[in-house]
Amino acid sequence: MTERSFPRIKARDLDGREVVLPTGLAGEWNVVIIAFRRQQQAMVDSWVPWLRDLAEATPGLGFAEVPAIGLAWQPVRPAIDGGMAASIADQQARRRTLTVYTDLRRLTGPLGIADRNSIWLFLTDRDGQVRWHGTGGWDATTAADLAAALAGPGGSGTGTRHAAVAGSGQFEMAFDRRFRLPLAALGITPATSHVSISPDLLIACLGPWTCHTAPANVRQVCVTGPYRAYRAIGPRLSLADHGLTFGTTIRRGVCLLFDEPVTGIDPFGVLRHPGLTLTVAEPERFAATVRDYAGLSAPPEAVVPPA
Repeated sequence: MTERSFPRIKARDLDGREVVLPTGLAGEWNVVIIAFRRQQQAMVDSWVPWLRDLAEATPGLGFAEVPAIGLAWQPVRPAIDGGMAASIADQQARRRTLTVYTDLRRLTGPLGIADRNSIWLFLTDRDGQVRWHGTGGWDATTAADLAAALAGPGGSGTGTRHAAVAGSGQFEMAFDRRFRLPLAALGITPATSHVSISPDLLIACLGPWTCHTAPANVRQVCVTGPYRAYRAIGPRLSLADHGLTFGTTIRRGVCLLFDEPVTGIDPFGVLRHPGLTLTVAEPERFAATVRDYAGLSAPPEAVVPPA
């Protein structure tokens, strides 16, 4: 199975308590059910009796329901969450229902969710390592697969993992205050701009622009900067080599060079980019994480001169 890491993301239960996923989940191991639409609640409910019995019989196992709601609904969160809470009398059910209002790509990208027309289930440890995933309402075959994943090799949580995982697979972009307004006009904000990485997938989002590849496709990583604003702010295409920049600051970033060029700047995928520069908030940590997943050697000692 493709390795996946559950992203760090802020949630709130229906009693109003803040929770950071996955570290704030109740169990050492947790089954997380993600739903995207109100009509999917019946599918979520079909799992609850079985998961409740499984959790009672399995020490250290918990489960949570995560309604994933787009950023556009965040201003009315009190009304939506309040309506959910009013319809649930059981406190345990309110505590295990964790609402997330976010750019949904923060979930769908790292977790490999390709279809939001159904619910998705993930068995994860507190570090975010996903051991199993499934989709749809309860059925005997899917339930048996989940039980086998929990009881099988790695089910005790002692399996190996990359040193960089431990919930560190999502990185924010560094926003320079001088450029926030013009970037926001393009739909580029801190909420819609981020980078997710797992052993098999690297996804960079800059507002409506998205670039994705596998870490194995990265052949070189280096911290670069500072930059000139006209070359680095926003989605930028180099006319010299078609390299792509997702830029939100002129200070520093990380340049990734690829074995196989990737798409990203145009919606039709015509242009291919041999490299991608990302102005992440933690360039050294991001560069180290990419190298770890890509199996590359240590970084060069010097920072590359201004672009």
